[in-house]
Amino acid sequence: MIVATAGHVDHGKTSLVRALTGIDTDRLPEERRRGMTIEPGFAHADLGGPEPVAFVDVPGHERFVRHMLVGVSAADFALLVVAADDGPMAQTLEHLAVLDLLDLAQGAVALTKIDRVAPARLDEVRIQIDRLLGATSLHGVPVFPLSNVTGEGAAALRTHLAAAQRAMPARDGGHHFRFAIDRHFTRPGAGPVVTGAALAGCVRTNDELVVAPSGSTVRVRGLQVHGREAASAHAGQRCALNLAPAGAARLMLERGDWLVAPALQAPTRRIDVALRWLAGAPRPLDAEATLQLHLGATMRTARAVPLSTRRFEPGASGLAQLVLDLPVSALHGDRFVLRDAAAQQIVGGGRVLDPFAVARGRARPDRLADLAVLAQADAAGALAQLLATHPEGVEWPPFALARNLDRDAWRSWPGAVDLTAVTHERGLRLLALGAWQALQARIVQALGAAHAEHPDSAGLAEAALLQAVGSHANNALRRAALRAQLRSGAVVRDGFVLRLPSHQARLQPEDEALLARVVAIMEPFGLRPPPPGELAPLLELDLQATAAFLRRAAALGHLVQVANNRFFLPPTIHALGEVARACAAAAPEGRFDARSFRDRSGIGRNLTIQLLEFFDRCGITRYAGGRRTIALTGEP
Repeated sequence: MIVATAGHVDHGKTSLVRALTGIDTDRLPEERRRGMTIEPGFAHADLGGPEPVAFVDVPGHERFVRHMLVGVSAADFALLVVAADDGPMAQTLEHLAVLDLLDLAQGAVALTKIDRVAPARLDEVRIQIDRLLGATSLHGVPVFPLSNVTGEGAAALRTHLAAAQRAMPARDGGHHFRFAIDRHFTRPGAGPVVTGAALAGCVRTNDELVVAPSGSTVRVRGLQVHGREAASAHAGQRCALNLAPAGAARLMLERGDWLVAPALQAPTRRIDVALRWLAGAPRPLDAEATLQLHLGATMRTARAVPLSTRRFEPGASGLAQLVLDLPVSALHGDRFVLRDAAAQQIVGGGRVLDPFAVARGRARPDRLADLAVLAQADAAGALAQLLATHPEGVEWPPFALARNLDRDAWRSWPGAVDLTAVTHERGLRLLALGAWQALQARIVQALGAAHAEHPDSAGLAEAALLQAVGSHANNALRRAALRAQLRSGAVVRDGFVLRLPSHQARLQPEDEALLARVVAIMEPFGLRPPPPGELAPLLELDLQATAAFLRRAAALGHLVQVANNRFFLPPTIHALGEVARACAAAAPEGRFDARSFRDRSGIGRNLTIQLLEFFDRCGITRYAGGRRTIALTGEP
């Protein structure tokens, strides 16, 4: 359990931590000279629980609110300190607002300096505290009268903290590791050391981690938990990690960086959030507002854009998007605080809903409805609701990444038997089983309708079939459904077109006879069939009639038109596709050029360019940087 202090300057936070732990958290010479905490300080104490309790002592002066935000960001338990003689002061209110925005519900109030006041004053301050806490996440927490001079009340508070630690549910250690860096330094003979809080997962010596958002890779040389060497650390602990750079480059670290498992390295600059704009904010929130975002130990400049309304009046809550000046590492559920730097005031905060927010259509009704679903803490429930309103399914990798879930986490969820996972070229999509079956059925229906309308057509080209299925379905999903139908035999590939197994094209007798003559003439030419100008005299037709028939036959799928004056037999296109695959297999990283295709096929440069551009248009190859790769494995 991590306990963070909060409260006005000189109300006894540091003295209280020292009384509870025996550790003076003011480590800087300036702090000791001025008698005032400037940087967050750290201590720990064995209170009889399964492991020591960590304490974070935060600065109380208004000039160091940014440092205070670093200290409380990962706390499990808030210890609000109020001096009995002063009562609640300016930073008491500001710190309490921060704790409320961070939704810290576990806590207690330490009413210090009781040795300085009369009992009546204690009663008066307790009434003030109850009034302050009433509308916050800490309402109803116990108040412990204390004296750091005499030690009175410390034992009762210590007992309460021990009970709170025992009652606190353990953080889920099954997620990927995530660690917020709040301090870094170099230790002679050891190298870079970082301290902070483990928010998720577990780390062990020799683990490889990523510094987020920069992306540098490091290895954990060693670690300490509460000042002692340890083999591992887990979520809910403060620890220190001794790091070694994975490469030769010098390791650059900053407060606010994260150490994450490689799977979590996904920096973002656009975050959709549930936002609460404080009643005491100096002005409404509109799309032009530029604020300081505090998330974990990270600080960024953010433009806050209201989504659910044009602007937030003080005291309002709703959906908003934060557009950041620099990338940040954020996940679903992360709590944050917004500060108006000009006014030097905390103005709002909330919770991350989608760390990978969209830029276009961000305020559309369907998007706002999705964000309302994503507000659920229960990942299984949120996914089920999204699938109910999205027949095309949900991309699982970004959903799982946003919530720090394993790839197969969904398989153990209630209702998993009614889901299907569809692997496609760019990822994995989950959708309701009924929606998946309906999509496959639409493929068969679209082909059946095409056969009925054009009985003389051999079938539909893939692009035409996918378009006929419906543009509302995700394209990668439609391709996956088509592959499933091909594997099952419900759809067959006939050269360069697709058809139902029962369909046979019925050409008019004269066209069928002419097509047979075209095939008989073209076949002996192999991979380089004659153009219309050479084919016309062989068919004993004029060029215009020959070209018209070739175009009509290509439109019906009996031939393949590669360019304006180039027509191929479907088996020839298939053979040339195999040539492209052979070129890719022989090329470094599967990237081949036009020369290698020309040399392997022997068809000449101009025809090579026409064919490869045709393959690009059909999605068989992908062109980039003067070379091509095979984009698909099953076509033509």
